Amino acid sequence: MLPIRTLTIALGVTLLGISLVTAGSALNGGGAQNETNASSALMPDWEADIFNLPPEVAFPGGDWLNRIATPETVYVFGGKTYSSAYAGMLEGEPLKYPCRNFNAYINSIVVPNKFAGQVVDAVGSLEWGHYLLCYLRNFVGAMIVYYGVAGIFHYFCYIHPSSQETFEKQGRVRPSAKIMWDQIRLAQGSLTLYVLLPVFDEWIVEKGWTRTYFTVAEIGGWGYYAMYMLLYFCLVEIGIYWMHRTLHTNKWMYKNIHLLHHKYNKPETLTPWASIAFHPIDGILQASPYVLALPIVPVHYLTHFVLLFFTAVWATYIHDAMDLNIGPIMGSKYHTVHHTHYIYNYGQVFTFCDHFWNTFREPNGPTGVPNAAKQRTRPTSGRGV
Repeated sequence: MLPIRTLTIALGVTLLGISLVTAGSALNGGGAQNETNASSALMPDWEADIFNLPPEVAFPGGDWLNRIATPETVYVFGGKTYSSAYAGMLEGEPLKYPCRNFNAYINSIVVPNKFAGQVVDAVGSLEWGHYLLCYLRNFVGAMIVYYGVAGIFHYFCYIHPSSQETFEKQGRVRPSAKIMWDQIRLAQGSLTLYVLLPVFDEWIVEKGWTRTYFTVAEIGGWGYYAMYMLLYFCLVEIGIYWMHRTLHTNKWMYKNIHLLHHKYNKPETLTPWASIAFHPIDGILQASPYVLALPIVPVHYLTHFVLLFFTAVWATYIHDAMDLNIGPIMGSKYHTVHHTHYIYNYGQVFTFCDHFWNTFREPNGPTGVPNAAKQRTRPTSGRGV
């Protein structure tokens, strides 16, 4: 199963690398702390590609609006004429709104300008039209990520010749098609609400209620970038640990929200398709620390955006019920224990929270292998609660 783990790591590193490259495009200059004070980053018209931006400009700059503008894209709203619907959503001043500018740029890749204009006309607001487009983009993007990543994992876990070593030669039971289709159905339903969280995320950033920044120079250079990202990630990890643990210890929340995901409680019922097979409120609550930490710690917006994407890949990995892990990573063999024993291994990416709060448990043998030589099972760092 090494190829799929290598692919996962490579994908995550590539995504993070993209965010660092675009962050570094403004290393020597300042962008905008929030939407209200960003006007200082306004610049005259210039020609540049998105990976070669002037130091004062946050990714993706403003010239992308010029590149998509044609006579056919001209859009009129509220008596004003814009080069495109996306230019209208940015009031013709993309550098004044770095967060909205970034999301509008991504939206323009997914949603054609003509349809974007129709959406704005339907809701009667440039601002709410933008947010609706973000929702539609998130929904489409989430489906692409879910089916694409889970499909790749599915191939390596169940179709690739090495899967014979994992299942038949060890006597493991393969997950049934019925289980997988149930997980796909549940995941598809949960996406309709789950993808609202990133829209709320953007809204509070635009309102200036977070400490989000858009260029590395704003925070004082790469050293501060790394320090604050480490702090942010630690807060998120701790927040997810306690949110997940609360979903278990609070009887009402467990019964009405989290139990739906824990019906997959055996190795043969865990698959990559189970990653977001949960109640949508469950997914929003567990991902909420990524948003709740934004007003506390300065966070580079693009890196934050990429991390949200990476969590979807990671969730697929930890639900595949395979054994290859590298400590102290909270890999799939540890998360399988969580699904089979409920009160252990609540962490998301690392095991340090479970070690610190005495809820960590080592697997008691090869995952799903019957009659394997197993040690007596016990927590390694205390009794779980």
